[in-house]
Amino acid sequence: MKKLLSLLLAGVMAFGLIACGNTKEPETDTMPDNMANMTAPVDALARCMLENGLEYDPADPDFFWIALYYFTGAYGADHPMVGQEEGSWQLNIPSSVMEEHASVLFAEYDHLFDLPSIMRGNVSYDPDADAYFVSRGDIGLSEMKFTSFAKTEDGYQVTAELRSTEPDTALIQAYDVTLTDNAHAGEDALYCYSVKAITPLAAEDLPEDSATVETAIFNGLADSHTAELTLPDGTVQAFQFDADSDIAKVMGSLKEGDGLTIGYKETAEGSFMIISIE
Repeated sequence: MKKLLSLLLAGVMAFGLIACGNTKEPETDTMPDNMANMTAPVDALARCMLENGLEYDPADPDFFWIALYYFTGAYGADHPMVGQEEGSWQLNIPSSVMEEHASVLFAEYDHLFDLPSIMRGNVSYDPDADAYFVSRGDIGLSEMKFTSFAKTEDGYQVTAELRSTEPDTALIQAYDVTLTDNAHAGEDALYCYSVKAITPLAAEDLPEDSATVETAIFNGLADSHTAELTLPDGTVQAFQFDADSDIAKVMGSLKEGDGLTIGYKETAEGSFMIISIE
């Protein structure tokens, strides 16, 4: 696990919370206020998947505990029943609270798996205290944001974007996330919803209204899916596009020096993908 064993010790983000008992049925495409802090568990799952090359798999004990470690290590201190061991950077998390966190990450949660050996050194269990000891971790120089929301028959669908915070706000990875009401949440639960599914999105699959829009001058095609453009500040940049798309047809009709307006996304690999063109 690339980063699992080397998470830096740092502070934890805090969230303003609204009790689950006060949840109101949201208007269409309007995210309820008490869903805002769900960026925390989605962030934990996204990092777990991205940094370890894993897919969302609640039935796999290894994935279950790695994801739970990312969540509790970075955000567990937000819970009023979680303490920190004196003289250490370990959190003391009662089993009941660990179960609460598991129910947020996994909508179909019904029990805690036994700790797999892969968690040795990061998570341990004390049967006398009926508590888990978790090494604290940080969230790095990035943040998770929900950029679209829709209520569906099965719950709620959100687009989540993991973006860097320094030196810019470049997109690291985007995700399609299905949330549902948390069946285990009481009146004062910290998180009112559970993750039912989370799938990485390709840059071209992101909503167009979250794209960066830029005017440019067409310099020519480098190949069937790459155009060289000059931006308003004089920067010459290569942009990619789907070779079988309508964008490719427009690109093929342009002449050197033609002006155009593009909407583009930065991919996880650091390239720029055009998703709209005028």
